[in-house]
Amino acid sequence: MLRSWATPPANEFARAPAFDWDKLEELFKQKIFRLLLNEGRIPEEFIEKLGTWRHSNFHVFCGDPIEPGNETSMGNLARYIIRASLSQERMTYVEDGGKVIYQAKDGIAKKEFTALEWLANICSHIPNPREAG
Repeated sequence: MLRSWATPPANEFARAPAFDWDKLEELFKQKIFRLLLNEGRIPEEFIEKLGTWRHSNFHVFCGDPIEPGNETSMGNLARYIIRASLSQERMTYVEDGGKVIYQAKDGIAKKEFTALEWLANICSHIPNPREAG
């Protein structure tokens, strides 16, 4: 990345300092909330409620931007947004031991949970009562 305030010698690039991604995410989240609030899309109370959630599921994507007209990338993004957070095909319930075995996408790695651990894991993103907007 080339810094706009410095001109390095010809054909050389200066590396920008590393970002604090957590601070960037928080700043972006606040800017988006203010934009939506100013446009009348969400009330202040909703923003306050989101701030009390353990997991707001608000994330910043720091990859390459999707260019207008890039149908493949837009299709991939749309499929990602609507996909289920887990795959039933990769989940096995072992009734004898009350266990759930979840297989990774690579088909090799597996993780074993007790039934209660599994339920806690898949429900961890659900806000506490009266915290959802």
